[in-house]
Amino acid sequence: MDYRITHAPTFSVLEVLLNGEEALRAQPGSMLSMTSGITIGTAAGGSATGKSSWLGGLRNLAGGENFFTAIYHSKRDGETVWLAPAAIGEILPITLTADHPFYLTRGSYLASLGDVELGVKYSGVKGLMSQKGLFFLTVAGSGTLFCQTYGAIISRQLGEGENFFVDNRFVVAFSQSINYQLVKATKSTKDALLSGEGLINRYTGPGTLYYQTRGKPSAGMFGRLLDIVF
Repeated sequence: MDYRITHAPTFSVLEVLLNGEEALRAQPGSMLSMTSGITIGTAAGGSATGKSSWLGGLRNLAGGENFFTAIYHSKRDGETVWLAPAAIGEILPITLTADHPFYLTRGSYLASLGDVELGVKYSGVKGLMSQKGLFFLTVAGSGTLFCQTYGAIISRQLGEGENFFVDNRFVVAFSQSINYQLVKATKSTKDALLSGEGLINRYTGPGTLYYQTRGKPSAGMFGRLLDIVF
């Protein structure tokens, strides 16, 4: 199982080489092309075993992803799948280990290789107010996670107790060891209105934080409402 990312940084494509009996899980509708030895299946949810779970599918929806996951199986060695995300930007690969799980913001998940489990975590009022929704998508296990982003990717390694501030629209993923709080960006209401900055997320290490250089394009009033609630 191997991969490479081509056509970066704007129109990135993920190329995954699979050997016999290996599988790639991905967001439905992201396949660009594939060789003839690939078969496609689906499963509800994001179980690392590839088993379908309606509860897992509902969890995926709560985390801002699709109810179903597409699964690409290789019938023999040397087969290839190419994925093209909807987002115009870089593809972020994250190496997962059992002791270093991550949170993903809505719409960031593209694909995963290996023993990677998807779940959700209730983010409460601070997630709702920060426009990240009531739930975060969680990823854990051992393997490689691929995130779709807008613009370019910036990585920030936070030390123990180190604070860092990121505008709510730009966060992609962060270690579950990081604590986050929704705080005022300015000291006064006047400054908040005139600067265009109201609330901002404060991330406290240790851990790794990934954010993007462009915000997701507006989906209109109804789309924004769905994003905030879910």
